[in-house]
Amino acid sequence: MKIMVKALAKIAVSMAVLAAPSIAAAAEYPTKPIRMLTGFIAGGGSDIAARAVSIKLSEIFGQSVVVDNRPGATGAIAGEMIAKAQPDGYTVMMLAVAQLVANAIEEKLVYDVERDFAGVSYVARNPYLVAVQLGLPARSVREFIDLAKAQPGKYNYGSSGVGGSNHVVTEIFASAAGIKLTHVPYKGPSAAMADVAGGQLHLMIASITSALPLVRANRVRVLGITSLTRSKVVPDVPTVAETLPGLELIGWYGVVAPKRTPAPVVARLNRAINDALRAPDVHERLMADGSETVGGTPAAFEQHMRGELARFRKVIREAGIKME
Repeated sequence: MKIMVKALAKIAVSMAVLAAPSIAAAAEYPTKPIRMLTGFIAGGGSDIAARAVSIKLSEIFGQSVVVDNRPGATGAIAGEMIAKAQPDGYTVMMLAVAQLVANAIEEKLVYDVERDFAGVSYVARNPYLVAVQLGLPARSVREFIDLAKAQPGKYNYGSSGVGGSNHVVTEIFASAAGIKLTHVPYKGPSAAMADVAGGQLHLMIASITSALPLVRANRVRVLGITSLTRSKVVPDVPTVAETLPGLELIGWYGVVAPKRTPAPVVARLNRAINDALRAPDVHERLMADGSETVGGTPAAFEQHMRGELARFRKVIREAGIKME
């Protein structure tokens, strides 16, 4: 019994010795600038979220938090960079739902969200708008569904590309509605939305961030929003769930770090991000683009990522979506 107690005591001491550098690092962290990667161009949803949060984090930490845009391959370039970065808290990434979708569909990625990313904090939710060209006779989600059911495959929709989040969420919508739509992939959401406004496309399910300028200019018609409750940004727009009960499709952003980042450093980052999200100016900046701030614990964000990844893999498998 004494031998066992001594052995356990040695293990406890060893663990304490190993943990000490991490605890010390967290107490001093950060001592230099932090880089926040995004996988998309400046002005997009994840970039807006990253900049709103990074400005406030710079104030909280007294160290610069610099946004580094690395667009390309549906966020895979930035994803690979964060997976290979030193796990010290000085390189993090604003993860977008589109990158999770890409992970679910692309088998050749050199990184895996579950294996290589440590969840730091959920940041914001950004629902989608169901937008149609002005020449379409549908004035509601129900009327559009009735049109599409009457002529399967006649009506097309745009997306940011095969396997992009617009593609996958529209397939979820079509499946729930029991309709057949024709997919037209683009190289980005802006070009697709422009063609909805121009009458070349019938429909696009796009984030509020990308759709709102055309909505406000009265160049597209909005039929519904994909959150379960109406948005303060477009309060007159009904939810899709009012026609298709329970259907919720949400874009989102959250901060991740390399997988082996010390837990005390992750916790320090998490507290600062939650403090930033409670700041009125950050909340208002994100609300202006249709995003609702969330926050929460690293464990809650990890659970969210796992659940979303499983959901997208199921939809992609059932829809037969493959990268071209």
